[in-house]
Amino acid sequence: MSRTLIRNASILSMDPAVGDFAQADILIEGDRIAAIGPGLNAAADEVVDGTHRIVMPGMVNAHIHTWEFQLRGIGADWVGSRDYHANLHKKLATYYTARDVYLGNLLGALNQLRNGTTTIVDWCHILRDAEMTDAAIDALEESGIRAVFARGTVKPPEREGAVPYYKQPFPRDEIHRLRTGRLATDDGLVTLAMAILGPDWGEYDVAVHDIRLAREYGLFNSAHTYGRKGKRVVEDGYPRLAREGLLGPDHNIGHGNCFDDTELKIVLDAGCTITATNLTEMLNYEQPAMLGRLVKHGATPSLGTDCDPYFNSSMLWVMRHAFLHQRELDNRSLHAEGKWPASTQHSTLTRDAIYWATMGGAKAFGLDGKTGSLAPGKQADLIMIDTRGMNIFPAHAGGNPAHIVVMYAETSDIENVMVAGRFVKRDGRLVFDAGRLARVTDELLASRLRLFQEGSFKSVPVERGPQPGRFLV
Repeated sequence: MSRTLIRNASILSMDPAVGDFAQADILIEGDRIAAIGPGLNAAADEVVDGTHRIVMPGMVNAHIHTWEFQLRGIGADWVGSRDYHANLHKKLATYYTARDVYLGNLLGALNQLRNGTTTIVDWCHILRDAEMTDAAIDALEESGIRAVFARGTVKPPEREGAVPYYKQPFPRDEIHRLRTGRLATDDGLVTLAMAILGPDWGEYDVAVHDIRLAREYGLFNSAHTYGRKGKRVVEDGYPRLAREGLLGPDHNIGHGNCFDDTELKIVLDAGCTITATNLTEMLNYEQPAMLGRLVKHGATPSLGTDCDPYFNSSMLWVMRHAFLHQRELDNRSLHAEGKWPASTQHSTLTRDAIYWATMGGAKAFGLDGKTGSLAPGKQADLIMIDTRGMNIFPAHAGGNPAHIVVMYAETSDIENVMVAGRFVKRDGRLVFDAGRLARVTDELLASRLRLFQEGSFKSVPVERGPQPGRFLV
């Protein structure tokens, strides 16, 4: 079993039992953390210099539609979910092949690793058949990322004589095939969940069927909430599910920001988790992201990047904006109550944002025993941030590490990324065959241009893309 020793690093463990260290070592044996502490007396096959580096858990992106990667840069000026669904689900997605899904998932996952995310919840709602499903999983496995593969279903345009998507129960055969086949256990890097319609996007009987199917196979299930009253497929869907005992800690809610206080209490009392995609909420919703409201109820937010067509899917971005967004709401509340400026420490701190971006996502999908923090016995999912570059300098000299990570660090400062004890980014570059990376990059660009052509998508000019081999360095 190989042993790697990281020496003399500043450590943000995000585990209160372990604590943080201004300077300490981390010993990794195989895929797990063996020890953390100052001056570890341990032999190792490789010693990594942690001087002037911050080591912290890899981030957990708890909600991303990875397949959308080749559609980046087209949606920020759209009018909310109306244009999103019209352009993606009802148009471009209908031209996706299994190979397109594979390419989006592979380069999308590699981009997450490059940005310091070691775990994603791949909310894959483009899948029409087993071939597309397997292509998505193939890509995740090849990338080396830890992933919860949330197998979803398509939302195509309604056609005369066809059953609309919101009336269609989740395909049992697919879940049985995956759960008795390649994703039969929860021990691998890629594990299975269900991305279901839920009562906001599907009829009530469909939601009941899907949740019961997930329970039958021991799977987490996650649903989007449209949020606005009067726009949901089932107006009282979540209260009804709660009354029937169908909600629990195995049910995750994406967004949730339009829940009123009564609805929020119902789903939290049932044990559900909520993932904020706060950049999307800022862009498209009339209500703020579900962050501080969760904390007030004693719940832990989790964070996700959501949609690549809108913005850079970096969890550093999401974490920073979550902190700033909630601080803005805190400040305005204090002012409205005549308590401005705050007489004591602010209620939202930079460390809170890191916790949401690491342990929050891990807890939401039952991964907190494996990842989300640095502790002996846990999987070695970690990132090393070099604090000597101009993004951070001179904050590295005595600055607060949590403050540095949230408010200064960028992708270029993430020097090393490790998943299950294996480096997937080293010395600032992905550990992925350069020739293969160039080939799939070219193929993805061709995929993008073909999708635009076949989908008659002309809302933005189609320009020549990056030069071969220049992507993701």
